[in-house]
Amino acid sequence: MIEGRLSRRYTRALFQLARESRAEEEVGLELGQFFSAYRGSDLEKVLINPAFAAVTRKEILTQVIRSQQLSPLTNKFLSLLLERDRLMELAGIVSCYRRLLNEAKGRVEARVISSGALDESMVAQLRECLRGLAGKDVLLQQEIDPSLLGGLLVELEGKVYDGSIRSQLEKMKQRIARGQ
Repeated sequence: MIEGRLSRRYTRALFQLARESRAEEEVGLELGQFFSAYRGSDLEKVLINPAFAAVTRKEILTQVIRSQQLSPLTNKFLSLLLERDRLMELAGIVSCYRRLLNEAKGRVEARVISSGALDESMVAQLRECLRGLAGKDVLLQQEIDPSLLGGLLVELEGKVYDGSIRSQLEKMKQRIARGQ
C-alpha cells in the first residue's frame, strides 16, 4: 500500500495519542477491524460519497463504531477522517500504523509463499532464521500459491528471497546456456 504524506501525518498523530494512553496495540487492532469491514463494501461507498448528507454519513459511522465497540480514541479519529473527507486515506493510514507499531515493538513483518501449507515446526524454523536476518521478532504471514513447484518465496523488509524450484531451474538453465 502506498502511503502518502497526508496519511503518514494523520497516522503519526494517532500513534502518538495511542502511545500516550498505552493503547497502541488496541488502536491498531481496531483500525484493522474497521478497515476490514469498510474496504470495498457498501459502507465505503456511502461514507465517501458527498451525495449523502454529512449528518447521515456521521450517523452511519457512529452506528458502525458502536456495533464494533471501538475505543473513544479510534471513534474520534475515524470521525475526524469523515469530517475532513479523508476516509479515502484509510488504507495508507492502516498500513503506516502497522509499520509504526511494529517498529515501536521491535517487530518486522514477513510474507512467505509456498506451494502447500507449512507445518508448525517448519514455520518455527523459518521464523528463527528470519529473526536472525532481521534482528527483530518476525510476524510471519503465510500464503499458498499452487503454481509454485516447490520451495519458498520470502519477502522480508522489502527484499525477496527466492528459494522456489522454478527459480532454481531457471538459474540452472542460464548456467547451462552460458556453458555452451
